[in-house]
Amino acid sequence: MYQLVIFDMDGTLADTSPGILNSHRHANAMMGRSVPDDAALAGVIGGPLLQTYIDRFGFSEADARKAVDIYRRYYSEHGIHEACLYPGMARTLAALKQQGVAIGLATLKAERFAKVMLEEMGVLDCFTVVYGMDEQDTRTKSQLIELCMDSVGVSKEHSLMVGDSIHDLNGAKSAGIDFLGVTYGFGFRPGENRGIPMVDTTEEILSFALNAPLG
Repeated sequence: MYQLVIFDMDGTLADTSPGILNSHRHANAMMGRSVPDDAALAGVIGGPLLQTYIDRFGFSEADARKAVDIYRRYYSEHGIHEACLYPGMARTLAALKQQGVAIGLATLKAERFAKVMLEEMGVLDCFTVVYGMDEQDTRTKSQLIELCMDSVGVSKEHSLMVGDSIHDLNGAKSAGIDFLGVTYGFGFRPGENRGIPMVDTTEEILSFALNAPLG
C-alpha cells in the first residue's frame, strides 16, 4: 500500500474543461487574437499556461504573461466554478484517507484556484497537502510532486502519482516515483499502451493504490 497518493487536478480529479476552455477563448480575444475553436484548443488542458501561450498560441513571452494574467482574472471569476468531480472520486478520496493514506495535489493550475475548487467540490479536507503553480509560473510538475513528498515526509518508494496526461507521467518520472494513468480524462485513452499501468475508473485508483506492489 502506498503511503502517499498525489493527484493531478484537471482531467484526473475533476472535469474542469468548460472553465479552462472559456478562459482561453477570453484571453485570446482580449489580446486581439481570433477566438480559438474547439480544434485549436484540442489537447490544451494540462500543460503549463505560460508555455502554452508561447508554443500553442504563438505569443512572445511578454505577451504570453499578459495573456496568462487575463486568463487567470477571468478564471478566478468564472472558471473555478465550472468544474465537477468525476464519478466516484469523492468516495475514492474518502476511502484512501480512511486507510491512513496521505493525499496530495500537484497541479499546474494556480494554487489559490485549486484550493477554492477543492473547497467548492467538498473534498479539500481529504487532502493532506495541496501544491499548484506559483505566481511567477516557475514550478514544474516534478517540483510540485517533490513538494508534496517533502511536506508529508514520505519517500519516493512509497509515493504514487495519478494523472491523465503526458505532463503528469513525465513529472512522475523526473521525480522518481510510480505513476498510474487514468483514461477518463483529457489525455490518455482506453487501450492506449505507454508501458505504464492505467485504469478506466476512479474506483480502480483506490484498488491500485491499496494493493499494488511498491517499486
